[in-house]
Amino acid sequence: MPDFDVAIDYELLNQLANDTDVLKDRLADSRLFGRESSYDAGELGGAFQAVNHFFWAWVGPWENARQLLESLSGTYRVAAQKMFEMDASLAGQANAEAAYFYHRQWEMDKQSYDDWKWLTEHTVTVHAWDKDGHEYTKQQKLADPDDPNAPKPPGYEPTGYEYSHDDGDGTDNVHHSTQTTYDADGTMKSTDTTIDDGDGGLKYQEHTDYGDNHSYTTTITHTDGSKTVIEVHGDASGNGTRSITDTDKDGKTVDTSSYTGSGLGTDDPQWTNDDPDATDTDGDGTDDKNDPGGSQHSNTGVGSQA
Repeated sequence: MPDFDVAIDYELLNQLANDTDVLKDRLADSRLFGRESSYDAGELGGAFQAVNHFFWAWVGPWENARQLLESLSGTYRVAAQKMFEMDASLAGQANAEAAYFYHRQWEMDKQSYDDWKWLTEHTVTVHAWDKDGHEYTKQQKLADPDDPNAPKPPGYEPTGYEYSHDDGDGTDNVHHSTQTTYDADGTMKSTDTTIDDGDGGLKYQEHTDYGDNHSYTTTITHTDGSKTVIEVHGDASGNGTRSITDTDKDGKTVDTSSYTGSGLGTDDPQWTNDDPDATDTDGDGTDDKNDPGGSQHSNTGVGSQA
């Protein structure tokens, strides 16, 4: 995620939101609100009325400042989370692709080693001649088991890809992690990608399960605890349906949408919103009147059509 850090420090924005919350809470501290309980007229004598008047005159401005700080911290936090998620989605996609290619490399290395191993274990009948010129037959291995240039054992099957880096200030350890599963035929069945900002306090996760005919279900856990679930069901002809459900951090559904599509499995699947009054008709999560392209909801799984 260093590409975004160069232009926008969303970690700093997130920390600023937290610090603003602290200041907001201090403004609501009992030492400011309810101070009248900490003194009485006997202690202050004739000054009691003036002090009390001064305190109540400032209650309103302090409360207004507290509300403004609450709004400001919310703005900082939402901006930080949105910027982080844009970056995390791209990083997650790269991480998932790296996991896929590492597995493909392992598959090729394993196939090469298995083929060579098979050759060393099988023989063929060949004709040879002794020193007197007499012909005879013998069994010769198809490959030399002692060949120093033979393929090396591929090792254990990779189950994902891990990547960590310093975000530039020497303290935050940003961690990218993708775990993958495959069936016996080497077909990817699931990916689970997490982008953890470490000390920055931001975290993003995507889990995808793959089915037949380019079907999949992706669950995105956002930095604020809310979730987006994307379900795509395709058929053998490349047609299918897509549904998107957004829930808040408490699990309450806040938005749903559904689409009918064609061209699943191609580079450019076409989606049509099932709601005739929807402003987003092509299924990319953006109002088509101001559509900059791209998708609001991502899916880092390799080969997906989200």
